[in-house]
Amino acid sequence: MDLFRLDSKTLLRHLKSSEDGLAGSRVERLHREFGPNRLEQAEKKNYLLSYLGQYTQFFAILLEVAAALSFVADRFSPGEGMDILGYAILGAVIVNATFTFWQEYRADKAMEALLRLMPTMVTVRREGEVVSVAAEEIVPGDIMLLEEGDKVAADGVLLEANSLYLNLSSLNGESAPASRTLEPGAARRALDAKNMVFAGTTVTTGSGIAVATATGGATEFGRIASLTRNVGKSLTPMQREIIHITRILTIIALLMGLVFFALGLFSGKGPLLASIFALSLIVANVPEGLLPTITLSLSLASQRMARRNALIKNLDSVETLGSATVICTDKTGTLTRNEMTLKEIRLAGGELVKVSGEGYREAGDFTVQGAAGADERLDEFLTAALLNCRAEIDDDALRGDPTELALVAAVAKRGISQPPYERVRENAFTSDRKMMSTQYAEGGREYLFVKGALEVVLEKCTTWRAGDGEPRPIDEAYRTQVHAWAEELEDLAYRVLALAVGDGEREEELVLLGLAAIMDLPRSEVAGAVAICGEAGIRVMMITGDHPKTAAAVARLIGLAHDRVLTGQELEEIGDDQLEEMLGRENILFARMASSQKLRIATALQNNDEVVAMTGDGVNDAPALKKADIGIAMGIAGTEVAKEAADMVLLDDNFNSIVIAIEEGRTVYFNIKKFVTYILSSNVPEIVPYILQFFLKIPLPLSVIQILSIDLGSDMLPGLALGSEKPEKNIMRRPPVGRGEKILDWEVFKRGYFFLGVIEAAAAMSAFLGFLLLHGWQYGTVELGDPFLHRQAMTMTLLGAVSCQLLNAWTMRSWEFSAFSVGFTTNRMLLGAMAVELVWIWMLLNVEPVRRVFNTAPVPVGDLWLLLPFPVLIFTGHELYKWRKRRRTEGREMNES
Repeated sequence: MDLFRLDSKTLLRHLKSSEDGLAGSRVERLHREFGPNRLEQAEKKNYLLSYLGQYTQFFAILLEVAAALSFVADRFSPGEGMDILGYAILGAVIVNATFTFWQEYRADKAMEALLRLMPTMVTVRREGEVVSVAAEEIVPGDIMLLEEGDKVAADGVLLEANSLYLNLSSLNGESAPASRTLEPGAARRALDAKNMVFAGTTVTTGSGIAVATATGGATEFGRIASLTRNVGKSLTPMQREIIHITRILTIIALLMGLVFFALGLFSGKGPLLASIFALSLIVANVPEGLLPTITLSLSLASQRMARRNALIKNLDSVETLGSATVICTDKTGTLTRNEMTLKEIRLAGGELVKVSGEGYREAGDFTVQGAAGADERLDEFLTAALLNCRAEIDDDALRGDPTELALVAAVAKRGISQPPYERVRENAFTSDRKMMSTQYAEGGREYLFVKGALEVVLEKCTTWRAGDGEPRPIDEAYRTQVHAWAEELEDLAYRVLALAVGDGEREEELVLLGLAAIMDLPRSEVAGAVAICGEAGIRVMMITGDHPKTAAAVARLIGLAHDRVLTGQELEEIGDDQLEEMLGRENILFARMASSQKLRIATALQNNDEVVAMTGDGVNDAPALKKADIGIAMGIAGTEVAKEAADMVLLDDNFNSIVIAIEEGRTVYFNIKKFVTYILSSNVPEIVPYILQFFLKIPLPLSVIQILSIDLGSDMLPGLALGSEKPEKNIMRRPPVGRGEKILDWEVFKRGYFFLGVIEAAAAMSAFLGFLLLHGWQYGTVELGDPFLHRQAMTMTLLGAVSCQLLNAWTMRSWEFSAFSVGFTTNRMLLGAMAVELVWIWMLLNVEPVRRVFNTAPVPVGDLWLLLPFPVLIFTGHELYKWRKRRRTEGREMNES
């Protein structure tokens, strides 16, 4: 039953209440029936268990087993450095678990934000007495007394309303106070009824008395809280990628370890040596530094985005932005400035005045198109506007209604000062009157200045101001002409106000001065951002509560193409399957939408396999923000609940910042692809030495601890630097990253393992064998008599891999284009990382404690020439690889066109 449609007597009878309120015994029964008036809280999360859970992830377990086997191997074969290996692996696990837990800890707290909006004490009438009770004790049927500044404790229907206005922004995000009356209006649901008050909202002005109709979870707030709590969040693309990467690499590592464990047993090496050998191969295959590098890279990207007004709450959301295929955006404040601007004036004589400038700033000019004398009548028009406004603009603050602020700003542009008139009285604007008037006295004469809706003001006008300054009578032809002017302006999304002047105090026999056309202008950069989205294959859908005409006009101004406009009422009349089918084939502009309908739109788009970015600012937006792949809250106009439910907060409420964030998300995706390839390419020179040592009669070319020095030492900083590489020049001219696309795809394997990795493995083994041959080694000698010479040879293997990685990092800066095209100093972090890596190489050769830990030794300078050809080969080889790939892509595109 729609209780807001009932008259007060029927409603009170239905609730078994009265104007004197409930009896104490009735309150107790209702309290037992409905429970306390509070939102249901989700069970508190055990953060200790959550942290410990990080160590039960698949990849973490693999590394933990490897660490345990290292400690076991050290026990049976001490002195090989296996204990250091175990500690290093555990360190990598702890770092990654801590990073991941910290992100979870900072995540969604929407329920706590909802609870902060509820009041603690409420004034009610019970048994004819006015008492103050705890908000939790309110029950349906309670008579709530509302005063200015009160927070409403429960949903209710008004019994009395005295100039009552509520701030409903916590529900719908609209900052303008909403008037409340005793009639529901044309509402089809409680949320739109003008005689309803809602839990969690605030009384801005006036007073009222309401009977509680819903408490706790049955209120609008409770419904939103339940939706927010129950909306499921699917895995982000990055979470799926990490699962995919770890699964593939783990399978490869375990299969290779098992194969060579079996080969070790069959070759007579014994279980212990076979286990150590298999463990070494597993460690060589698993890039222990990969997950910490991804986490740190995402963290750095989120910091860069924060500097560009996009605050990321969850690190995985950074990369998800790169996959966005649809942006569902609000209009007011996101696409537009959220500042009303007077752009055109149609004087009563028909002259059109264009006004330049934006928002509430004084910069701007007036261009008058029409007959002589229009300037004087323009000044009269603006003076009338100033004298009938309560808004004020000063250096420190804006005070007043946005529409009035637009008029005051236009007056300031014209340089008109307040006339020395004596203010007599004001007839305030109300939703019923749809007009406002102010009476002034000057020189023994009284004037009345009027502004309001055209249909109301024009009915009270009998004359209009002509070009010569004299009034002319209004006939039917003129009335039709004025309505035509207004319709023309309204079709362009302007809000139209009529201004008039009269004598005395009566709002009758007025003289029409003209029409003011006011608009919340689109932000200047939005049209360019929408065009970029089109080139990037991203659909932009406007979802607004405004009139369809206004929405369509703003869409035209910003170049937002759409096939049709769908209203909230029309959306209610179609099924989910039909909505999904429409969204799959049409670009739809949504108007007159309630915030709650965003959830349905987001779900339908996701069912069409779209990756959805959704903006919102009100409490009602929270479920949709949580459901979307990327929930984006407004930092300025957004409620606390919306910000808590979102994955990203726009610090400037600007649509352009979303597009910048998507560019960053795409950049992160390809940067991760680069450093995954970079890290995997160093796996091959770690694996090949063990395989060759197994099959050939050669000494061990590389120890396990030296592998860790590459994975957790020399590879991490350059990998992290690649993660901060600037966007490639075509990043927003390619389609979004598809749900089916993988970072670890065949191209990464081919480029990393089978091309770059093979060159690095050749470098490492050539350096190892070349050094041994130069120093008298004979093939077949497995155990070297000189341990120092063996350490020197293993150092050359290590240097072969690390030196190749130096130039590999540089050529990896661009996935498709030449490294020469990205600029030498555009990635200072990479320059720093390469400098650190050179210092690391020097330490491996010269610092005794480092040499002791990593089993290295100084190498004669004259032997380092063995290393030189391969870094050059890997650089030129990869540059040629990319050039050939570009040529093939260009040829394929030409053939398709």
